[in-house]
Amino acid sequence: MIYWIVIVILVLIVTYYHVGIGYLYAITYYYSMVDILLNQIFYKSQGLFTTVSIISSTAKITPQILGQLCFVKNLSGIDQHFIHYVHPLAVTVILGIISMLARISHKFSLFVSRGIIHVVCFLLLLSYTSVATTSLLLLRSLTFENVDKVYTYLSPDIEYFHGRHLPYVIIAILCTLVIVIGLPLLLLLEPFLNSKVNFTRIKPLLDQFQGCYKDKYRCFAAYYMTCRLVIILIVVINSSDANIKQYLLATASTVLALIQLILRPYASEILNNFDGVILQIMILVSMAPLVESLNQDLSISIAFTLVILPLINFSVLEFLIRKEGIKKLIEYCRLYLTAEPNTSNNDIPINDLARIIIDDSRRINATICEVSSEADYDDVIHYRESFMEVMDEIEDL
Repeated sequence: MIYWIVIVILVLIVTYYHVGIGYLYAITYYYSMVDILLNQIFYKSQGLFTTVSIISSTAKITPQILGQLCFVKNLSGIDQHFIHYVHPLAVTVILGIISMLARISHKFSLFVSRGIIHVVCFLLLLSYTSVATTSLLLLRSLTFENVDKVYTYLSPDIEYFHGRHLPYVIIAILCTLVIVIGLPLLLLLEPFLNSKVNFTRIKPLLDQFQGCYKDKYRCFAAYYMTCRLVIILIVVINSSDANIKQYLLATASTVLALIQLILRPYASEILNNFDGVILQIMILVSMAPLVESLNQDLSISIAFTLVILPLINFSVLEFLIRKEGIKKLIEYCRLYLTAEPNTSNNDIPINDLARIIIDDSRRINATICEVSSEADYDDVIHYRESFMEVMDEIEDL
């Protein structure tokens, strides 16, 4: 129940308070992978387990606490993992209700005026890890020596691609083709196929993912999804020794971080620096389990610190980005509140001022979807927020 309350609040916040997808790439990637990277020491500290479970569950829209509930424990392995498909679907239903309310109520439509497409992209970003992990685990097979039949990895008593496994594997294949492989492939190839294929209908969605990058690096929108897929494949497919697997994860994290640090693909240097810091922290997290044999308490303390650090980093980033917009909003409201009705030739009558502000608000509404850069988008959003705050007062004048 607590998990779903958090998810509903998160959806409402993202619906109202615009956070560019570019600001969320690294931090959602980090927190959706942190429980995998800390797997060896994840359960050895209750505080670390609780903290990582809450943050990681939100970052993947998959409550890990479900595994502790009785009704889930009684289910078979494939049933337990198939439940993970339900959470993105439930959030989609929440979005549908919000969209319906926006059409019915004018005041509620102001609340979701940033466009539901932004929240849909946010949902895809969060649910990608869960959908990819669940799909690959459902598709993984298991064989036994001297046995001709193939069984499912999650439930070794169920034959592969037969009986109960058949509907699950069909859904897993569809999710793999459309979301796990299809979405990053679309983001990767769109800049190269743009001159040959008409992407007009899905352009708003593509701009949400690609708008924060330099023109020559728009294909980089697929990067963090590809990174997640690499980490998940190492965990799901690789059945080697735990230490070897951890070395592979640490190596992959380092290589993937170096690609971003060298290319610096964002149009904003603030985002390049922010992602660079997050990915370097991720390298340290992937190495934390490797020092566990030397000092377990030290490794847990380091891991706990590294889990919290990106949240502090994200708070600093938000402050740096929003401070100019906050100053503009305060200045605008100050000018408005100190304005007096006057019909002299040197001043604008208050009715004309109201009409100008309303026209500007409508103009900004029409322009929002056309803004490509994150900085311009934020400026538009900040000005629009100031308009919305005084609209009710203006209508009464």
